[in-house]
Amino acid sequence: MILALAVRELQSRYVGTFGGILWTFAHPLAVITVFYFVFAVGFRSQGPDGAPFLLWFVCGLVPWLFFNETLLAATDSITRHAHLIKKTVFPSEILPVVNIMAGLVPHSIFLLIVTGLLAWYQVPFAADRLMVVYFLLCACVLLLGLGWLLSAIQVFYRDVSHALSIVLNLLFWTTPIVWSSDMIPEEYRGLLFFNPMYYIIEGYRGLLVFNEIVWPSAAHTAYFWCVVTATFLAGAYVFGRLKPEFADVM
Repeated sequence: MILALAVRELQSRYVGTFGGILWTFAHPLAVITVFYFVFAVGFRSQGPDGAPFLLWFVCGLVPWLFFNETLLAATDSITRHAHLIKKTVFPSEILPVVNIMAGLVPHSIFLLIVTGLLAWYQVPFAADRLMVVYFLLCACVLLLGLGWLLSAIQVFYRDVSHALSIVLNLLFWTTPIVWSSDMIPEEYRGLLFFNPMYYIIEGYRGLLVFNEIVWPSAAHTAYFWCVVTATFLAGAYVFGRLKPEFADVM
């Protein structure tokens, strides 16, 4: 059922369009082009340790796009499928999972683009780079917890999705995606430790950008999984408590 709904979700996004799934990449490619010319060409920026700015930036943007687009879709997943919730006995908890599955398709294509950039910049292949799947799993577990939590609250307060767009925009600029963490003062750099997306993005970059594999510290990994576990359990609890009221409210 999840797979069938994920395919249907992808098809519904592009129904009636000529470009189809290509529209998924139009905006990100435009963003990449603009940032490349502004920073790499205009300001002659380089990634940390002399890494190519384009490769460094794309490896940070790709997991962010997956997180951003999937979380927005998961938050609206219950309200968008009100016809299923109200008229049938339907396992509504799978709807955020459906959006995660659908989001994996464009994310996989973006990872192929990253693979092409690795070849272009002659980054040596190492089997450890395939462990990027671990950080993808980290993002999926975080998304599932947040998706359950926000989609359940969204049924009762439709402001959630609007507020989330603002929060994600702020989070984009406060996460080292366009800028490097080395640019902020030493005394404030530790604050990035508390941002779960910082762990995921730096994980992608540590495995894909540099010649030598860079892994997050054990302390950062332990903190991340404590936050994700708490988010997952909170999302499951809130969703379970509010689920019986969905049909009456929508």
